[in-house]
Amino acid sequence: MPRTLSDQRRAAVLEAATRAIARDGLAAPTASIAAEAGLSVGSLFNYFPTKTALLNGLYLHLKRDLAAAVVEPPIADGPLRERAWEGWRRWTRWGAADPDKQRALLLIEASHELTGQTRRDGTAAMQGVDSLFAEAQAGGPFADQPFDFLVATVGALAATTMEAMSREPEEFDSRCRAGFTAVWGAIGMGGQSSDTGTDEKRTRS
Repeated sequence: MPRTLSDQRRAAVLEAATRAIARDGLAAPTASIAAEAGLSVGSLFNYFPTKTALLNGLYLHLKRDLAAAVVEPPIADGPLRERAWEGWRRWTRWGAADPDKQRALLLIEASHELTGQTRRDGTAAMQGVDSLFAEAQAGGPFADQPFDFLVATVGALAATTMEAMSREPEEFDSRCRAGFTAVWGAIGMGGQSSDTGTDEKRTRS
């Protein structure tokens, strides 16, 4: 009979892989990932038959986790800058709260291990977030540039911001606001003003 797979064990593998890749890079051995998850290598391969399958599975897991953090609950209607700020605030807090997730996602995304289908599924997971990028792109200097170029530019600034937020928790809100100001200017929307300062008095989750 087919072996029954456990959602709990699969989640343990993904969590262990996140930590191992953030710490050791994509070369992190499956043996160490299995050990960190409390499984044998053979058991790990029941869930992900190859290292490539594991990286693709982890990428989608992290993309969906990020998307859920950014779009749930739905961002309220309003001016573009206010909606972009709220999306940025949720995104950077997701990464700053768990830097391992952010680092692992960046490493896998930059690798050659992802299949075309995995990248398409990752894009679909981020559809609610990408709509904000597309709206911003239409009104700035990225209007005639590839969409992926805009996303990569904003992503690089977000990664720097998240790193600073997690490294300097006493400046958490300040770094978040400064990063958004830099992004808004970089995409050519700096002339559209909105107060994000008072917004950041909320308690960190």
